[in-house]
Amino acid sequence: MNRTDFFNLLAIAKEKSGKSTNTVSFDLRMQWSTLRRFEKGNNNSNMQKIFDYLQVINSHIQIDKAVIYNYENLLTWIIDARKKHSLSQRTLAKEAGCDHLTIANVERKATIISIDTLLKIVDVLGYDIKIENNDSFGISSKH
Repeated sequence: MNRTDFFNLLAIAKEKSGKSTNTVSFDLRMQWSTLRRFEKGNNNSNMQKIFDYLQVINSHIQIDKAVIYNYENLLTWIIDARKKHSLSQRTLAKEAGCDHLTIANVERKATIISIDTLLKIVDVLGYDIKIENNDSFGISSKH
């Protein structure tokens, strides 16, 4: 999955939530124009911003069987999934096309992972990402 696919899933989840751009903008305390740029997915957003957005639209991420509601859950999933696949941080980084310090810094909470890095990790590990509304059926995309 690429960033465009991911942000398309976010758009579908927002639509299903029934929240308008004005409401989401107000709830996130983000200018309307900034929100529109964010929703287009043109920038490599960090996952904390994405989880803030998901909370406002009452949604979460699901990867494999893991339901991920916040950034802490995501970090736990990344570490567990890497270990489940018996990959070192260096090996995962190499396969995902990033520096090993990126993985190390994310896992020790020194930096917030970007959407692009997360999507590469999920792809390397062989999983798909779904975005689901907390009170409805899931929205998914196969890569």
